[in-house]
Amino acid sequence: MVLASIVVIGLILGFAPFTPTAVGAADSQTGDRGQVFIVVLPQGITPDDLESLDGAAIGLMNGGLGEVSARQTWLDISQGARAFDMTYDTPLDRVYPGGESAQGWEKVVRRAETSDSTIVPGLMASVLAETGHDAVAAESAGSAALVAAKRNGSIARAPLACGGPESMIRPESPGAKAAIAGCPDPVTVLSMPLSAAFEAARDRGITDLQIFIERPPADAGDQLTVAIAGQGYGGMVQSPSTRTDGYVLSTDIAPTVLEHFGDGIPRAMTGLPIESGGELDLDRLAELEGRYEQVGKRRGAALAIPLLLWIGLVALISAGSRVNYARPAVRLLCLSTILLPGVLLLTAALSPTLGIERMIATLLPVLVAAVLMRLAPGWLALAAACGLTVIPYGIDMLAGSVLTPLSVIGPNPGLGARFYGIGNELESTLMILTSIGTGAALTYFRVADRPAAITFLVVGLVSTVVFAAGRFGADVGAAIVFPVAAVVAASIAAGRPRLAWVGLAVAAVTLGLLALVDILSGSETHFVRSVFGGDGSFTEVIGHRLDATLQSFTRLSRIPVTLAALVVIALGVWKRDRIQRWLEDVPLVRAGFLAAASGSLVGSLTNDSGVLFIQVGTLYLALVLGFAWTAARSRQPSG
Repeated sequence: MVLASIVVIGLILGFAPFTPTAVGAADSQTGDRGQVFIVVLPQGITPDDLESLDGAAIGLMNGGLGEVSARQTWLDISQGARAFDMTYDTPLDRVYPGGESAQGWEKVVRRAETSDSTIVPGLMASVLAETGHDAVAAESAGSAALVAAKRNGSIARAPLACGGPESMIRPESPGAKAAIAGCPDPVTVLSMPLSAAFEAARDRGITDLQIFIERPPADAGDQLTVAIAGQGYGGMVQSPSTRTDGYVLSTDIAPTVLEHFGDGIPRAMTGLPIESGGELDLDRLAELEGRYEQVGKRRGAALAIPLLLWIGLVALISAGSRVNYARPAVRLLCLSTILLPGVLLLTAALSPTLGIERMIATLLPVLVAAVLMRLAPGWLALAAACGLTVIPYGIDMLAGSVLTPLSVIGPNPGLGARFYGIGNELESTLMILTSIGTGAALTYFRVADRPAAITFLVVGLVSTVVFAAGRFGADVGAAIVFPVAAVVAASIAAGRPRLAWVGLAVAAVTLGLLALVDILSGSETHFVRSVFGGDGSFTEVIGHRLDATLQSFTRLSRIPVTLAALVVIALGVWKRDRIQRWLEDVPLVRAGFLAAASGSLVGSLTNDSGVLFIQVGTLYLALVLGFAWTAARSRQPSG
């Protein structure tokens, strides 16, 4: 399997495209790299308002992980990295620019040290100062002056002639031009109204860089309008951090500034320099902003409501009828739940209203499941349902992760967590469905043990590359759980279950190979940048991830579902003899089932959302056992 991994990796590298970066280079004659202006614009502006901004790339910026305050957004820009508020030990206390220092800075530094990521407030300004490129803040910057804070909390101030009060910068006067002209420092943070921004852009020096950011709201961060004007920029903003045209992160600002001056980007910065390209598509930006705001809010409605409704109907059918009616109802429930993630990928392409998306998510999986029950006999129906979900997500990964981020079960771009590839929910789901679907297909086609073992390994390898490699799914957890599941299934299929322990070693080797691929191909995965990219030691990073795993089990909002899952697991252990009888005639389904269970267990111990693997794994494995019960009952009514 390792040899096959190397071959596939070689193919990936052979076809890896070259990714150009935006121009922020020095003037070829003078060697002058010009100045950088970080301009804060009023709240409420949209990309449409900046359409005529001279020489600019326009788009949206994610202000932070979760519903962060404006102060947190400015701090994230200053450090080029960020973390969820829930990962800090304490909330963000009052911090504000006061003269030439940030008041409350000591608490900010101590708080950053408690995060599960390497966070260094004030890193950008400190790096700039080391290379002779001072960053200063004008009085008009307000709380955005935190962007110019150094690691010790000091804030260099611009001359009084720089920026000036916002009330003095009016379009009918030369205020904007004079304000910019009064800023002699390499990097200046200031604020101005929209009309003045147009004037400043028109008068921009040929090697200057201007970054315009909508002022974030005080309490909760939404998507912010952003524009970057300078030599080589135009159309839509782009960033390898999101791989989404028109969308960048707050943490991308600092690397962009450092790259403009030719300064090295510290490993602690997780952001990447902003690029640009393509034609400005304002309708696309509006659609993107709207969908990102909906993704997180619709998860409960699109996932929990259909599932609870189906379970309720099956319970009523089972309670009010003979077991012959319960059997097809359980089978329909299993297939519908497996098909639900695939249907949600379809609704991502359609972008319907909440009511229509809820209706599609409730009815379409049931209709497709009914067709499969009619046309696909036995285990083929289960294999087909798994394929109809896993294969479309794999195709979308290979196509550049176009629809998955817009799916309510995909990564959560609206929250600021992920913008391409798969998230933890899909990682656990797709691993289970791949293992179960492969076992069901091999069972239906009556494949012999040795070819079946090889098939499990090949499917596991392909799935690992598609869902874990940085160029595609970009999910490091997939590089652990998919190989583990593949090796466990192959070992059991080959009649040598003790070889299942090799799965852990294979996962470790796969992690190293994927890290090498991502480094050489410039894919910049979360794995490479968070584990090998930070200033903290490897053991510190592992310690932070283990802490996050523990916190996922103790989070109050998840405890009820976790307790329910543990009850189901305990019931399964109690009735294990009966369960084994359901699977004894289908050893390859049993191999896929045990593989999925092993992958879920390993994922729960190694992933920072570990409890999610317990919850998702229990749901799908219980439903698969229900399917196996229906198949066993049809052959052996006495059960």
